[in-house]
Amino acid sequence: MPKCAPFDTLGLPIGHVSIGDCAFSTRPMLLTTVLGSCVCATFHHPDRHAGGMFHAMLPDVGMARPHNRPCTFADQAVASLVRRFRAGGMDPADLVVKLFGGANTMISTQPEALRELLDVGKKNVDSARAALKSFGLHPVVEDTLGARGRKLFFATATGQVWLTRLTPNELRTLPPEELG
Repeated sequence: MPKCAPFDTLGLPIGHVSIGDCAFSTRPMLLTTVLGSCVCATFHHPDRHAGGMFHAMLPDVGMARPHNRPCTFADQAVASLVRRFRAGGMDPADLVVKLFGGANTMISTQPEALRELLDVGKKNVDSARAALKSFGLHPVVEDTLGARGRKLFFATATGQVWLTRLTPNELRTLPPEELG
């Protein structure tokens, strides 16, 4: 998996997948997202050159509030994308799935027992894995857990993923005059 690419030379439209979003496309494009404790899976159908991706913030729908979007939850996000591929006449067994995210970025200075209790990143990854398994899907690539966030780009037509791991010194706060 390449770590970076000159995206401006790919000539593809870019779609940002925000928290709670699921995206599906039968046309070539780049989907991108930034993850901390959230989890993301990419789905690619090689024969149809179709792709999908979700960005889930919480492990399961049992944590739902009245106005949450279904793709907020890892279990429901997997089910939603499987439904979209099936609706397009694509068998989920033909999908190539990759899983990302689930960092424990917020509480690294806390005692280990508290970190484990509050580690929503691990819970997100575990829920996504279980949901994928319930559909007979197994990630061919995983870059999950750890203490660093990730930024990724996913090419829907090819299934390629470009990933950058984020570290605190790579992040900066923009001054108000740069925010526009």
